[in-house]
Amino acid sequence: MNQLGSYFIYNGFKYGISERRYYSNRDKEWCDEWSNKCKEGDITHGHPVFLSKENVENWYPKIFSEKIDRILLFLNKEIKHIGEDVTLSKEELYSAFFVDRFDYSTGKREERDTDIQLKQANYMLDYLADRNYIRSNIGGNWWSDNNTTIMSLLPEGYARIDELQKSTANGKNVLVAMKFGEDTKPLREAIRTGICNAGYIAIFIDEVQHNDFITPELLKHIKNSKFVVVDLTHQNNGAYFEEGYAMGLGKPVIQLCRTGVNLHFDVAQKNTIMWDTESDIPQRLKNRIIATID
Repeated sequence: MNQLGSYFIYNGFKYGISERRYYSNRDKEWCDEWSNKCKEGDITHGHPVFLSKENVENWYPKIFSEKIDRILLFLNKEIKHIGEDVTLSKEELYSAFFVDRFDYSTGKREERDTDIQLKQANYMLDYLADRNYIRSNIGGNWWSDNNTTIMSLLPEGYARIDELQKSTANGKNVLVAMKFGEDTKPLREAIRTGICNAGYIAIFIDEVQHNDFITPELLKHIKNSKFVVVDLTHQNNGAYFEEGYAMGLGKPVIQLCRTGVNLHFDVAQKNTIMWDTESDIPQRLKNRIIATID
């Protein structure tokens, strides 16, 4: 629950009511079925988006500095214009600032004392303020009488955000380029499993929720990925383009292809994971990631 609250505030669907999207831990086949039906007009179960425990755990920052960087990026997203304020309720800030609200040390989930939760939140706020990343806009205090906080980013905070946006090499996201369709679902899930088992998050562009045109959204996700996984089995021109764009950015690219398929001569000499069946992929992909990325 500590991780889930943070995951939702960073990745939740802000317009879920109108677009009918919501996360579900029902099996992925059920989510895919009703997602497709929703697109066709059957809104019986809305538009479920599969969310696994592993996705949440892999996304959640494990070290303090990564939490600080995530917080700065969150504030930058919430503040629309330089110099403006952002107002957060206590619940919003606790999730965005990675406050551990529950204790599992006894084997049961028990909510921590309110004073302990508040100390965690204030520690993060003070740390950011001490480094001139943020400032309070409530007369020097962090909390107003109605348990909200109002803050703004300072120049040094924006400078740190600029550094983070230029390079996201320490992130966990991995863009997967491949042919999408019913016939490639087993391949998709095999690749997802291999990436997940290596401790990363597989990003498939057709699962990403956005309001932009697909190409700039795709390029943004390539830029924000630590590395890219490409399957060239189906000689998909888009996959070749995405691999080339990633290589141009200096991103590591892990290349896969079914045995017997002739690769284009430009990439034929690249060390490629050749697979016979989809079941070959998870372990071999995990091993390649650990050997060449970590």
